[in-house]
Amino acid sequence: MIHHMSFGVRDPGRVARVLAELMEATALRAPTPPFPHDAWLVVSGDTQGSFLEILPATAVFDPDAPLGIRQRPATFEPVTAHVLVSAAVDAASIETAAAREGWCAEQVETGLFRIVKLWVEDNVLVEFLAKGEADRYIEAFGPAGLPSLDGKLRDLEAKLGDALAQKLPPGVLEKALGHPQA
Repeated sequence: MIHHMSFGVRDPGRVARVLAELMEATALRAPTPPFPHDAWLVVSGDTQGSFLEILPATAVFDPDAPLGIRQRPATFEPVTAHVLVSAAVDAASIETAAAREGWCAEQVETGLFRIVKLWVEDNVLVEFLAKGEADRYIEAFGPAGLPSLDGKLRDLEAKLGDALAQKLPPGVLEKALGHPQA
C-alpha cells in the first residue's frame, strides 16, 4: 500500500489546488518544519490516509542533509517517477483543467485500462483514472487479476510492439524505450 508520494514543481500551491479539484480532495499548506517552505499536501480523506506531497522544485531528499532534505537551484528536467490516482471527475473535466492551466493532457487506452495523462507544469506526469475507469484497473492489478496478469502483460507487449513498429519510423521505439539487456 502506498500512502503518499511527493514530487517537486514550480508553484506547489497552484498545483495542489488543481489536483485537489480533480480528486475532490483537500489542498493544505504543509507545516514548516518539517516540510520545506511552500510545500502543500493534497489529502484524499480515504481510509488509508492517502495524500500527495507537492514540494517546491528546489527541495530534494538527501540522506546526508541534516533534516534529510536540502535546497538546490530549481531544475525542470523531465523525471522518471509518476503517479496514477483516481479522479472524482470525468476525462473531459481533467482535460478542461489542463487547458485552463496551460498544461498538456492526453487520453490513453493502455490495453488494460484507460487513463488521462496530465503533465503538471508540462514536467511532472500525473496519470488519472477518470471517474468510472478504476474498475478496469482493479480488475487487472487487483487480487482477482493477479494470476493472469503476467500473461496479459506479455500479450499487450506483443500487440503494442508490433503495432508501434509498423506505425513509427525505424529506431524510434529503441530510442524511447532502450535496448533489452543481454
